[in-house]
Amino acid sequence: MRVHVLGSGGREHAIGWAFSRQDYEVHFYPGNAGTKRDGTNHPYEGEKTIRSIPDEDIIIPGSEEYLVEGVANWSSNVFGPVKEVAKLEGSKVFAKRFMEKYSIRTARFEVAETPEELKEKIKKFSPPYVIKADGLARGKGVLILDSEEEAIEKGSKLITGELIKGVKGPVVIDEYLEGEELSAMAIVNGRDFVILPFVRDYKRLLDNDRGPNTGGMGSWGPVNVPQETISKIEELFDKTLWGVEKEGYTYRGFLYLGLMLHNGEPYILEYNVRLGDPETEVIVVLNPEAFVNAVLEGYKGGKMEAIKPNGFAVDVVLASRGYPDNPEKGKEITLPEDGLIFFAGVAEKDGKLITAGGRVLHCMGTGVTREEARRKAYELAEKVQFEGKTYRRDIAS
Repeated sequence: MRVHVLGSGGREHAIGWAFSRQDYEVHFYPGNAGTKRDGTNHPYEGEKTIRSIPDEDIIIPGSEEYLVEGVANWSSNVFGPVKEVAKLEGSKVFAKRFMEKYSIRTARFEVAETPEELKEKIKKFSPPYVIKADGLARGKGVLILDSEEEAIEKGSKLITGELIKGVKGPVVIDEYLEGEELSAMAIVNGRDFVILPFVRDYKRLLDNDRGPNTGGMGSWGPVNVPQETISKIEELFDKTLWGVEKEGYTYRGFLYLGLMLHNGEPYILEYNVRLGDPETEVIVVLNPEAFVNAVLEGYKGGKMEAIKPNGFAVDVVLASRGYPDNPEKGKEITLPEDGLIFFAGVAEKDGKLITAGGRVLHCMGTGVTREEARRKAYELAEKVQFEGKTYRRDIAS
């Protein structure tokens, strides 16, 4: 069996790295300048690429675009749900109505399809107002606003396509929930699932959770979650998979619940049908062998074992100056000889590594304690050199 990973970021590099450590032959589509150190890069040509991969191999999509596009409909050896189920991430409206239908705990909501509807329905909510684009918006489709006037103005532009390029259509108005955010990810086959180690990620660009939202500037794990909360989260996974079954489908792949712990109860804010980034980098480093075994057992329908973390892991993301809005590109990168680094926005030109995206590198640290893992990650981050290197100093502090 060979392993085929779809995507080009740090998450995909980490998945491929874990399999290559277990002596699997790994192929990336399209990959990046770092993934070819752990496998072979190929161009991605949609359905043509998927259908050319032998049936005895496994295909692991990294990001949601592939699943929403329908890669699991094109081939039976994709570890991910078919596009009809991938709508749980691809359409916020579909996801909220699914949760309502199957009595899955989520924030109270309304759907507005026109600016006029938005103006009327927003009166049912109090500030801060939460407005979400229906479709995929690369992390930019959620508005949290204190002013009703501004919420109507920006929400209307979200509907008409004037706010975010390429994003238009209905919006979800969500009740704002106070509490603590938590991500829960699982490997799933049918109604069976195993929850992965809990990881904390940092979405804001700057220290102390300031600045714009990003794809994620770092993470650490394992985070200790009380058993009582885990039991309630397991119930949410179970209800979700029961609902998928009732809709006539079988879920196989990764499932990610974006949660809010509100008054001691976990509410689902959103579904993702793939692993998170930068959480994946930490999860695989905590126990690469157990991760690979759990994925393969989930793929084959075997007995999935919980992943027991080996100590702690910390991921410090190095980004380009100007990220997330307008990241600089083409800056030469100098790397240290030692240390584990997953590549993201990195290309190769004339034999040299250069920046080619917003999030560039994931500097990993491991240790018996969180403090040791943190120290190693930051020592590694400081040794990497490129012009405009941007990173937070408070990951896992």
